[in-house]
Amino acid sequence: MVAVFLADGFEEIEALAVVDVLRRAELTVVTVGIGGRTVCGAHGIPVGADMDEAAWEKQDMDALQAVVLPGGMPGTLHLEQSPAVACALETARRQGAYVCAICAAPSILGHKGLLRGRKAVCFPGYEQELEGARVRLEKGRQAVPAPVCPPVPD
Repeated sequence: MVAVFLADGFEEIEALAVVDVLRRAELTVVTVGIGGRTVCGAHGIPVGADMDEAAWEKQDMDALQAVVLPGGMPGTLHLEQSPAVACALETARRQGAYVCAICAAPSILGHKGLLRGRKAVCFPGYEQELEGARVRLEKGRQAVPAPVCPPVPD
């Protein structure tokens, strides 16, 4: 199961394109609304999540294969404050599941200490939020990409 977390102010394309592509690949994808099942994107588009935080907490966490955190503001800030997201990140870390943070959302991983010694990319200007990460700036590029969605180690 791939869990894509949505919070008010999320970047629609970063969330819904991921959901679309993974569902076309026939992966089990659930969207989790932080604060309720209807979540409003950064551009005013309301989206109906598959479940809310309370329903997420009843899911079989052994089935978790990946956690996806789309960026967007203030969505990223809401995700960082969510106990459901914190629990999912801890479960992913413990089980070796993939953690995929997009745009501004890698800042959440940096603040939680999950990037220590790892390569990470982010939206330009958020490099300082990637606490402990190895970020190398290059002329014409903000950061050197790491392998796609590597699991977060212990």
